[in-house]
Amino acid sequence: MAFASGPVSFRRFFISGPFTTKLDEAFLDAIRENAFGKQELAAPDGTETGWITPEHLFDTRFTRQKIQYDRFAYLQMRFDRTAAPASVIRAYTRIEEAALKPAPKNPNPTFQDAAEESESETPERLSKNDRVQARERALARAKEEADKGMFRRMSSIPVLFDLPSRTVYLANLGAGAGDKFIALFRDTFDASLEPAHSNAVAHRIMEAAGDPRSVEDAEPFHLVPDQRVADDNGFDVNDRTYFGREFLTWLWYQTDRENATFDIANKRTAVMFTQFMQLDCDFKVTGSDTIRCEGPATAPEARAALPLGKQPTKAGLLLSTGAAEYPLILDGPRFNVSALKLPDSEEADPRARFEERFHQITETAGLLDMLFGLFLGRRAAPNWPETIASIKSWATGATDPATLTVRFPTELAAN
Repeated sequence: MAFASGPVSFRRFFISGPFTTKLDEAFLDAIRENAFGKQELAAPDGTETGWITPEHLFDTRFTRQKIQYDRFAYLQMRFDRTAAPASVIRAYTRIEEAALKPAPKNPNPTFQDAAEESESETPERLSKNDRVQARERALARAKEEADKGMFRRMSSIPVLFDLPSRTVYLANLGAGAGDKFIALFRDTFDASLEPAHSNAVAHRIMEAAGDPRSVEDAEPFHLVPDQRVADDNGFDVNDRTYFGREFLTWLWYQTDRENATFDIANKRTAVMFTQFMQLDCDFKVTGSDTIRCEGPATAPEARAALPLGKQPTKAGLLLSTGAAEYPLILDGPRFNVSALKLPDSEEADPRARFEERFHQITETAGLLDMLFGLFLGRRAAPNWPETIASIKSWATGATDPATLTVRFPTELAAN
């Protein structure tokens, strides 16, 4: 059930353009018109999508009672793959190629006959045209069987609409499912979705604070001098999701050197790094490190990665507000959440329990946004150069980070 039970993983989207902030008849009508099965043909890539209720895969009878939970609309996107798997197409291609090969001269050869034939003749290979013909026959056979539904793989992905905030939560982190969801949403509501990556979240936060230029004019910070060795090493100067990795680095510095408790939304919120951390080189030079332990932020491997120019891109966090604890894994650049464990509910009524969970999910996202906002405010402050200098000193152990010389494993091996 994803959002309704168990650990939760989600990616967020912000709605752009006119859109209702309440579950009205227009919303219901749009969902019904784009329910699963309304489309006549599968997409060219052999997939079909459409809306279903949370009841089961085949329920497209939408009512307010089924999908409305307080301010939320809860439904699912059914996502079917109808095309033949690649392994089936490969098998059919081999069958067709075998059918095009000439029959052996002696259909029942003795061992001696086979040996003599192999010595005297080179086995015939299929021509390019024959291979193309075999491939076309295999694809035609696979398509015919796919049209009959022989390869259909049915699945559903929960979707949570937080209508007043014009935000949608998708319980799937895959890029393919995300693209299909964006297309279905556009076709249903004639509105667009913006993935809530760290750059988009940063722009919304600072625009609300009246300082969008601090995001638009920002440049990434690095813990060590620029170590790019070539223009084709994968470094993307246009990738502005670096705010996410910088946020995790700043949060690590704050919890290690200054204060692990923050005042946000009139709540004292404690932050702890736990269970997992992935550090990636800013310059795609020294690779990635993945650390799994109870306290990854204090692990020697994590601290050793910082002077090599690595920053955390994913990390396990524990957010504690006193009233509740939210352990999760945050993908900094994409700002996706996975493995979020919600507090156990004491509600006996399933509907009330669902509503409580939905509020907890959005509260978790809100806490992350507010922590991110604290970082962005600090980043936009006049004394940011002093702050980043302190962070670099903490990360590298150097009294003057500007003079630090990084030696990579290849250089150490050479010596």
